Parts: sequence; structure tokens; C-alpha cells
Amino acid sequence: MVESLRPRRLGAMLALFAVCLSVAALAASAPVVADSHLAIEEDAVEQAHGDVAEFMLSVPQGESVAAVVDGPGGSRELNLSDASGDGRIALSINSYLAGPDATATEVYGVGDGDRLSVEGEATGRLPPGSYRIAAYADGTDSEPADTAGLTLTDRGLGNATVMVAPNGSRERLDSLAAIQRAQERRWLTPTNEVAIGDTFVLRLDVPGVAGAVANESGPTDEARFRRLLAGSNTSLLLSEQMPGPSRPRHHLSLDASNTTTVVADPDNDTYYVAADLAVLPWKYSHSLREGELSFADSPLRYGNTYVPRFLVDNRSRLNPSDISEGSRTGQFAAVGPDAVVTYPGKRDGTLQAAPSSNQVVAGWTTVAPGSTVTVELSNDEGDSFPATRTVRVVQERPPGAEGAVYRYRAEFDLSEAEPGTTFDVDIRSNGTQLNPQDSWDDGPRGFVDPTLAPTATATATPTETALPAPTGTSAQTPIATGTPTATPHADPGVTLTRSQTPTATAGTTTGDGPGFGAVAALLGSLALVAFGCLPGRRDR
Repeated sequence: MVESLRPRRLGAMLALFAVCLSVAALAASAPVVADSHLAIEEDAVEQAHGDVAEFMLSVPQGESVAAVVDGPGGSRELNLSDASGDGRIALSINSYLAGPDATATEVYGVGDGDRLSVEGEATGRLPPGSYRIAAYADGTDSEPADTAGLTLTDRGLGNATVMVAPNGSRERLDSLAAIQRAQERRWLTPTNEVAIGDTFVLRLDVPGVAGAVANESGPTDEARFRRLLAGSNTSLLLSEQMPGPSRPRHHLSLDASNTTTVVADPDNDTYYVAADLAVLPWKYSHSLREGELSFADSPLRYGNTYVPRFLVDNRSRLNPSDISEGSRTGQFAAVGPDAVVTYPGKRDGTLQAAPSSNQVVAGWTTVAPGSTVTVELSNDEGDSFPATRTVRVVQERPPGAEGAVYRYRAEFDLSEAEPGTTFDVDIRSNGTQLNPQDSWDDGPRGFVDPTLAPTATATATPTETALPAPTGTSAQTPIATGTPTATPHADPGVTLTRSQTPTATAGTTTGDGPGFGAVAALLGSLALVAFGCLPGRRDR
């Protein structure tokens, strides 16, 4: 029986050997895929048409790479080489330069030290749409080592935001970090009104411009953005919205390097321009392109409303068509630097102050938060006068207020002032008198009102009251009674307790921006009523 099993076992072994030979043959005929470790770090990138898309390829083994871009613009093959030897290749795609007449080498680029060449006569046409980026390395066959997606969207129109900063702070807003610090410290403030003399800041959110900026020469994004603004086909203007009858509009130019500071963040399609409106070059013109710029006798006037216009390649990217229409993005009004006093309260038009310490003069001003204002109380009779305090304007507004309305608060000691005397209130900032001093309006007047003087109420003499003595006790206990003293004069909005007195809280901060005092308590109903009765601003 054993002998009979030997042929059967031999046949099984021969069959198994045949299967092994078949498997080996199939393995020999299959393509060999190299373990290249090639990868595209981004899964998908979306950019507005005109921006720059970037892909980082990881090439740790230093292979040559073939990148195929396939989509609405056709298919093109790029040969990439990690010539720098750092194991990475940065592939950039500038869709601003793309077009029917552009070559692929104009549109595509790699980082310093690496190399790129194009297979065949591929064009750089890249219309909006969805694309597939496939990367192939040495030894790969029909399947890519990695893929990524690219979406180019229609760029649309941009948006603009107007902000204001204290006078003389333009050159300090020279980086994204400086702008962020200014916003955190609350002296860079969004607004729709800008006081003449303060620093004007325009934030542009404009997709589809990054490619144009990248195409300019310069060591930094700021330098390239400035060169773009200086180009013959680009302009950034503030255009008068409603010119007077029978005259052209005047336009303030933000292109000049000696009057503006620029910050560029093309990765986020965001750009900033800071300037002093009063010194910008300007021109009169019916067209954005006509007219010559002038630096003399700026036509900027209080009450004028302006709209930003941004043209790139002579195409409007901001507020196209008729700018006289309302609700234009970035629209703002130029206003005069003014201030009003809303506290202490008035009687017959005169501020009523007490002959005591902790006397507050507070109100609203159009100058930017972070600015310093000097409040002076003066008369010709001596006593406690003149009394001067310099304080910071804070980013506090009445409920519902818009535009340039910010609070200041100064505290004075008038305890030595003679009751019944009068005084003038003068408010200045950067040498400019803020409160009106015209011939028909002498500005705020104050009166040291003797009826407001704090009077100490004498403590009542303790009175001994005979009470029935407890049983077995002959002692009698005197009970002391008295009257509390009067509540001191206080700034409305401050609630006093037994251990609390009204104090000024203005202070400064350190750093590269203007200092900032702690926000004082909100004005009460008296201040709000006074604010609602402010006179209209005047041309001077």
C-alpha cells in the first residue's frame, strides 16, 4: 500500500512546483513600482484667478519629478529637479500671468536652487476651473506617486475698510505685526469718518492681485506692492463722491511713496495703505487716468465724502461704475478736529463745577483714540487757574453712535478756587484748538458754584437716654445717634460706595504705539442728552 502512494505524492509535488513557476512568471511580468516616498503636502488648494497657488513636494530621496497639470486649460507636463538637495521642491502657479499667449515657464516656477523645464510647447493657459496635479517619480509607471487638487475661482470685486490712528503714527504702521499691536491696544479704529490731521488707514481685501504683486521686482511683499502701485496701469485713489456743480472731481492719490506707508499680505489677499490725507498729492479730473498730480494747496475740505478706487491693469477692482451711488465699500467723510464738553452739567449754558477736588471735565471728540488732548481751565484772576491736564482719548462711544465720536476725561482739583469765579475751557490736540473759539462762540465757560461746595455735617452730640434697667441691675447705657455726611460730587455713571471715590484712570502703555488710558465709566443720561444736542460741524 505504501508503494501505491508514492506515484500519487510525486504528482502532487510536481503540480505544486508548476504553480510556483506560474506565480514567479506573473511577478516577473508585473511593473516594478519604486518606493520613492514622493508626496505633495497639500491635498487641495483654492485661489482666486490672478493669485498664486503653491504646492510643496517632498522628495527625500532626491528623485527627479514629473508633475502633470490637467484641467480646463489643457494638460502640460513639468519636469522638476531638487537641485538644491534639501529634499523639497516648491512649485508655484501664477494664474495672473496665465493666458493663451503665456508660456508655461512664465506661469510655473520653483524655489531658489531647484530647476524646472517643460515637456513640449505647452502654453500657460489657466482659465477658472478645477485642476488635477499629479506627481510621478523615478521608477513609477502609469500611477502617480501622489495627487492634489487646484481650484481657480472667479476673483470678483474687492472690499475696503477705513480705519483711523492718531496724528503722526503713519510710519509706525509698517508691518502686519505693528498693525495687529495697534488694533489690540485700541488705537487703530474702524470708522466712517476721519478727522483732518489724523492718520488715515485703508485696508484692502482684494482677491486676484497677488499674482500681479509677485510679478514685480523687490526683496519684500511691501516693496513689490509699492512697485505695483507706481506702475502705469495701476492706481489707488480716493475720489470725491459728490463734486460741486460744473467742476470735475478731485482725486487724492495713495501711490506716492513719500506720503504713504504700505503693508502687504498677499497670501491672505490683504493690503494696507496709511497716509495723512492733508498732504496727499491730488488732481482734478473727470477720468481716473487724466490730469497731473499736484502737492500744493490740497482741496481737502471738512464734510467732503470720498470713495476708494483701485485699478489694476486698468481694470477696476474696487467700486466700479458710478461712485456717486451710496453704500460704496470704504466710503468715508473727512471731518474737522472738534471736541465738546458734556460734563459737568450746564446751567444757563455755563458748566457748573464745585470748589473741591475730583472735578471732572469730560466729553466727546473727533480725534482718533490713542491721541492726547490737553484740557485747560483758565481765567485772569489767579486762584487755582490755569489748571491743565493732558489725557488720552479712549475708544468709548455713546450707545448707537457712529463715525468719529470718542471720549476724553480730565480731572481737576479746584478745592482752592474762589467760589463764584468763572473760567474758560480750552481743549487742544497737536497744537490744534478743538473746541470752538469763533467770534460768535467763545467756547465753553465754567462757573465755580458755591452751592456745590461740600459741607461737612456736624456729628450730633451723643444723647444719653435713660432706659429701664434690667432686673437686678442699676446700670444705664447711653445710645449714640448721628447723621451721615453728604455724598461727594461725582461724574455720572460712577456709583460710589462708602470706600469709593471718583478718580481719573488715564494712563499710558509702553511699546511702539501711542499710550492708552483705562476706559473711564460710561457717561450718564446727562452726557448722552448733551451729545445729542451737538451742533453741526463747520467749515473753517
